[in-house]
Amino acid sequence: MTNTESTKALASDQESEEEFGVVHTVATRFPLASIGLRCGAFLLDYILTILMPAITVSLALMFRRAWPGGAYLILASGYAATIGLLVLNWVYLCGNQGQTVGKRIIGIRIVRTNGAPLDYKTAALRHFAGYLLSFLALGLGVLWMMWDAKQQGWHDKLADTLVVKD
Repeated sequence: MTNTESTKALASDQESEEEFGVVHTVATRFPLASIGLRCGAFLLDYILTILMPAITVSLALMFRRAWPGGAYLILASGYAATIGLLVLNWVYLCGNQGQTVGKRIIGIRIVRTNGAPLDYKTAALRHFAGYLLSFLALGLGVLWMMWDAKQQGWHDKLADTLVVKD
């Protein structure tokens, strides 16, 4: 079942249950992902992201003596590719499927708290503004998950999202 189909099924289930006076939120319908699963997914995404500049720096060092101008070209293209990879993973894949590569491997998904599908704007807000805010506060925004009832970090609260098991 695709993300869109599961979201439509979730919305139709919620509508039929609302008719009988029973309202379930996304948090009660799907089990929340543990902090360990979320950290594992983040670590996989981080490794994937850091791999690109590591390879390009290594290539630039190899070509530095033989082709000095080419080393700078390799570095610039590597950093541009890293930014492209971040946008692909954090915005496109997340906005389209609700999962980054790391979250897909671990088996967790980002969903909106109201059951609506995650869109590109929300994914970009969550990952670029939310993570920045969470980590600039000395990591307090990420640690917030440990005592929040819905296990939401500041980036989740900002984007109105939850991370659930897939």
